[in-house]
Amino acid sequence: MKFIKKKSKAYQHSFQNAENIVFLQSGIDFYEKLISIIDSAKKSLHLQMYIIYDDEIGNKVLTSLIQAAQRGVEIYVVVDGFGSRNLTTEYIDKLIDAGINFRFFSRISLFKNLSLGRRLHHKIVVADNYMALVGGINIADKYHGSEIKEPWLDFALYLKGDVCEKLEKICSLIVEKKYNQTQNQNRNPKSLIHPTRISIRQNYWLRNRKQIYQSYKLAFDSAEKSIIIFGSYFLPGLRLRRALEAASKRGVQISIVLAGVSDIPPILNATYYLYHWLLKNNIRIFEWKKSVLHAKIAIVDDHWMTVGSFNLNHLSTLASIELNIDILDDAFAKKSRLFLDKLIEEGCEEITSNRKRPLLTRIREAIAYFLGRTLIKTITIFPNFRNYYSKMLD
Repeated sequence: MKFIKKKSKAYQHSFQNAENIVFLQSGIDFYEKLISIIDSAKKSLHLQMYIIYDDEIGNKVLTSLIQAAQRGVEIYVVVDGFGSRNLTTEYIDKLIDAGINFRFFSRISLFKNLSLGRRLHHKIVVADNYMALVGGINIADKYHGSEIKEPWLDFALYLKGDVCEKLEKICSLIVEKKYNQTQNQNRNPKSLIHPTRISIRQNYWLRNRKQIYQSYKLAFDSAEKSIIIFGSYFLPGLRLRRALEAASKRGVQISIVLAGVSDIPPILNATYYLYHWLLKNNIRIFEWKKSVLHAKIAIVDDHWMTVGSFNLNHLSTLASIELNIDILDDAFAKKSRLFLDKLIEEGCEEITSNRKRPLLTRIREAIAYFLGRTLIKTITIFPNFRNYYSKMLD
């Protein structure tokens, strides 16, 4: 599947060499890497999160940020005004008192329960323009887990090299509220012995950036052998559904891992409504049973993969500021796919056409699906309508 050579020259030119890249799962390893990046920062640090909780892991990150500020590191922290609305005043005051530049990425309020605006769905840390973490993992205990509780399942990438300069620029523009500026790729990256090719992809529909959506569509349209998706809150639009259906008809083997345990049962019911369509199109369904599924990742033909904050639903497509990393590397993609295969084997249950549900259950699932999509479209314009459904946006 060498689709970038025959499908999109612009996409081909967007790829840069990464000096080092590591695939991380939520849990201890991710937070150890996060803390190590903060602790090793010398000059500058950007941290942009949809959610930071004032809990045990949140306070470990806070301590490292304060220590970095005391070393003279220039630090910028931006959190979403809705996602982190419960962040305590005490936590914020400690950041500000340490000299850390902190602000909420807020929406435009019209009335108490009615507002227009965007959501900052980034999960990014960039240090010294040279090290970065990008993925779908927020800062909270539930993504860390404990000896008795599995962490919410999600993924991230550790990046090292000049490619991080663009990530720093993206973060800086958010800090400076300069959302319209174009992000140019580095056309002349350093020559590396064994580089991994990556593309930094954004989705910001209000600014006509649809790069992540376009990456998914291009990858599905070009798939020749296999597609594997871990999809939290999986409610794709018609075009992506048609792309998956067409790929299946071409003989592509498709597996989708969906939530078996959810923090939002109505959205789980909405996803159940798609099971008939998935099975009808010979798409294998697996449910992750060990914890809440929060993952946003896809691998195609053991050649292309994407990891980041983008969910396959209208909210990420139309309302959120999202960031993913696309990777073109056969060895890296295959190794990651083998890792995902092991997760499926150890933590998933396959759902087959033999599963039967009562008529009333199927009716409830259909109502949840159509109501859920309607609510998501409404939330796209009026974010404060998501009171009950807010957790689905984590």
